[in-house]
Amino acid sequence: MESFNGFMTNLLGKVDIMLLCKIIVELILFALALNVVNKLISRVFVKIILKLKDLETKKQYNTLRLVSMSVADTVLILFFGTNILQDLGIDMKPILATAGVLGVAVGFGAQRFVQDVIAGLNILLTGQIRVGDVVKVQGVAGTVERVTLTMVVLRSYEGCVHYIRNGLIDIITNQTRDFSFAVLDISVAYKENIPYVMQVLKETGDELKNDSEFREKILDNIEILGLDSFDESSILVKCRIKTYPQFQWEVKRKFNLMIKERFDKEGIEIPFPQIVVNKPEV
Repeated sequence: MESFNGFMTNLLGKVDIMLLCKIIVELILFALALNVVNKLISRVFVKIILKLKDLETKKQYNTLRLVSMSVADTVLILFFGTNILQDLGIDMKPILATAGVLGVAVGFGAQRFVQDVIAGLNILLTGQIRVGDVVKVQGVAGTVERVTLTMVVLRSYEGCVHYIRNGLIDIITNQTRDFSFAVLDISVAYKENIPYVMQVLKETGDELKNDSEFREKILDNIEILGLDSFDESSILVKCRIKTYPQFQWEVKRKFNLMIKERFDKEGIEIPFPQIVVNKPEV
């Protein structure tokens, strides 16, 4: 017991209590500053977003909110981290000098980082990608989870997360910008009366638009584009429905279900591949 007390006494004697208290206070201030700044940024942007009526503008401001919080966190970490290192007696001048020499040495490699930041600023300021958008980037499709100055984070339908450098992005396909189209290819048998099929499609589209669950998701009446192609065993009629962003897939699935039920009722045949096997006579 005495040996343990002696050990603790020697340990505490070597520790600068005032310095320890100062570092603890700085860590507490860092946590408070991080919390306050993030809440302040979030509150300012949320007030702006609540006043907006346009969904697309709301998405862009929400993305800027997340980026602003990320930048503020980085600044606070650098500020408090530098102060704590100085309090510990670590001279920052040699570190900064070394960093300067190292920066020259890796200047060529830093070009990639600068390229990512410049591309990221362009993406953010022009609103090409917003958090919540469904996009295709560099051959990868998914929902945008995060946008930073250096990368875009996508989550695919299967749940896979993709991290894409902004500097690599040259073509962005945004599937949920301003409005979307549910494009439908309806196959019917050659024997069917095509004008009547198009009439049934029009009536079904109007019924869907007036549905209480979907009337707020559809922007316009169904467009019957007409007979699109002659396939091996069917005729293809193409149509599309204009929807609010991100609702095109839900509308398409519902319309396909309604068409299947209506075609069954009307006796309109939806063809499918068939193989006829003739048994040779013995």
